[in-house]
Amino acid sequence: MGWKKPVANDADAVKLKVYNTLTKKKEEFIPARGKEVLWYGCGPTVYDASHLGHARNYITSDILRRVMEDYFNYDVHYVMNITDVDDKIIIAARQKFLFDRFLATSPLLTPSLLSDVRAALENYLQNKLGVDVASANVVEGWEAEVEKLWSGFEGDVAEKGKREMQIKVAGRAVEALRAASVARKEGKTGSEEGKKLIVGAREAFSDWIDAQQKAEVTKPEIFREFAAFWEDDFFKDMDVLNVRRPDLLTRVSEYIPEIIAYVQKIIENGYGYESNGSVYFNTVTFGDNPTHDYPKLVPGAKGNSKLLADGEGALTDTALDKRDLSDFALWKKSREGEPEWDSPWGKGRPGWHIECSVMASEVLGHKLDVHSGGIDLAFPHHDNEMAQAEAYYENEQWVNYFLHSGHLHIEGQKMSKSLKNFITIQQALERHSATKIRLMFLLNSWSSILDYSERSLEEAEAYEGMFNNFLREVSATIREAEAHPVPFTGNHNFHDEERQLFDALRKKQERIHAAICDNFDMPQVMLELKELIAATNTYRTSAIRAKRRVQEDLLKKVAKYVVRMLRTFGVIPESGAAIVSSLKAEVSGASGAKEDIVMPYVRVLSNYRDGVRALAQQGADSKEFLKLSDKLRDEDLIELDIQLDDREDGKALAKFMDKATILREREEKRQRELKRQQEKEERAREALRKQQEELEKGKTAPADLFKDAESLTLYSKWDEKGIPTHDADGAEVAKSKKKRLQKEYDVQVKLHDKYKAWVYQNGGK
Repeated sequence: MGWKKPVANDADAVKLKVYNTLTKKKEEFIPARGKEVLWYGCGPTVYDASHLGHARNYITSDILRRVMEDYFNYDVHYVMNITDVDDKIIIAARQKFLFDRFLATSPLLTPSLLSDVRAALENYLQNKLGVDVASANVVEGWEAEVEKLWSGFEGDVAEKGKREMQIKVAGRAVEALRAASVARKEGKTGSEEGKKLIVGAREAFSDWIDAQQKAEVTKPEIFREFAAFWEDDFFKDMDVLNVRRPDLLTRVSEYIPEIIAYVQKIIENGYGYESNGSVYFNTVTFGDNPTHDYPKLVPGAKGNSKLLADGEGALTDTALDKRDLSDFALWKKSREGEPEWDSPWGKGRPGWHIECSVMASEVLGHKLDVHSGGIDLAFPHHDNEMAQAEAYYENEQWVNYFLHSGHLHIEGQKMSKSLKNFITIQQALERHSATKIRLMFLLNSWSSILDYSERSLEEAEAYEGMFNNFLREVSATIREAEAHPVPFTGNHNFHDEERQLFDALRKKQERIHAAICDNFDMPQVMLELKELIAATNTYRTSAIRAKRRVQEDLLKKVAKYVVRMLRTFGVIPESGAAIVSSLKAEVSGASGAKEDIVMPYVRVLSNYRDGVRALAQQGADSKEFLKLSDKLRDEDLIELDIQLDDREDGKALAKFMDKATILREREEKRQRELKRQQEKEERAREALRKQQEELEKGKTAPADLFKDAESLTLYSKWDEKGIPTHDADGAEVAKSKKKRLQKEYDVQVKLHDKYKAWVYQNGGK
């Protein structure tokens, strides 16, 4: 018959689908150029420490990128920008420079300085809190002023939090001024006291001195060095979080000529106009063109004045220069204290939205496969990006797939400094490992709201422990099996138990692939991995109990698959050593002389042998040998990062773990056992209390139950058992009440019988 070519069943093949914000539904992912994926990710605006909102966006993008590159084997070209020219950067850099410059003069605590700081406080109160400083005694009468600020306040939670934060800022300045006044009365007027005043009122003073002296900030390096510092800080955080660096990094300050040329082309195409030294994008003309559409991502946000103002920046107030309020700045005329570049329209700087359009176009061209970023950037930033690029290229679709990571909430609320739930990445890492944070993201949908809470972190911690324990146990089991090879017998070691595990692996691989293809459904992937690990643990444990040899090749297969998936998702760093490996491979791969590596282990073995010989020569009791073995397990081997686990079959399982982890897990186990013991004792105390309560109740004979002082005022007649039949007025007790009284009587009979039995058991006492 010859060979028959297999027929592929393409109809059953699972294809990758992603949630595309452009269409608001899952779409089949089809790169424009075969296996090549051109991907642009919005990078950070670098002016402060990175926070968990950044982590949400960049870890999410990292997971999706890793899956594309390492699982689907796409040739991804990932470009990310750094926004180092922006209103927030300008304000923060300028204020820092002016504050530091003033502080460096070592100001004395003079009446003039006190007056300046008081003016700064009044400026802050008037601009931020609307206080009528002309009629208010803001320093001496601060407490009364705070009461006024809260009187009749009706803002929402966010507004309340913002007001609390602003009052705290002002309160610090008030306390600094009060302390300075006391210092002057005590004759302390030196630079130390002057600096204390300035530092105490830093926020308010920075706003004030910026307004007074911003025109003096003219050197471009002031802004660039400030942004460079926070850029470096951002990437340090990303490295700790194991986020891959972009294939190409672009900075706004390095693309100014390209931005100017891009803006010029948009004007030439009829979609931009110059006004008073600035250039604006004409959203009306663009939207009226039948080949264009604006906005695409969030059509309902069109004309939203608040979002549009946020997109323009704090230093931009040019509504009168625009033809339409929805128009946005492509190029901004620079004002005093702002960086500036020469352009055909005068000295100025780029608008925020044009930066990404230009840098992405310069590197990736007229068509992007993927654009990613946080959902908070969808409008106006990403909508404006697309409009600019499509106006430049005169094409209908610059981006094929928009992947937006969901919002991050903290314990159910949006993260905000005003709500006092703002957490930097460094603060989060002080409490939680980078692995735990990544697992928390993997356990939640990438495009939905993620709640950073104790509950979600506890779930991530449980998964982290599960993966670590599984890989250590399997690694130790394989190492042990390899250390005791079985001679050839002619019999295989693939029976029903092995087949069940093998089938479970295949089924889970199929389901995991389907979940990944279904819009990167990582929560389902994590569940499937959890069930695969449970099945493997069951197989391994049952083999140990039955004293049956495990199929180490099958265990390796499962473990390698789990490691591969965890490495794909970034849970295990690429640079990390393979978890499933033999001791021989680990030692041979280590640096240093063989003697240096082996000697610590030989020394422990030698000391243990000496101890056994000494005890044997002394004719010691068997308990002494067990104590020596416990010392080997609990002290000596821990120093070598080895843990011995006692098993039901009487054989110990050796696992490589660092000392800190062993001690931590041992302490956690001790705490759990202590908690169980305390709970057991509490249950015993509760049982004793309940017993004593029942015995006390049981002392009363059933016939006397309704003969106490209170009952004698309620009833006038009783039957032969002592159950009331008539109330105090002589009326017969209702049937429903009779039933209730009978139930109470029956309960008392049982309690009294228990009491009598207890008395008998305790010798009648």
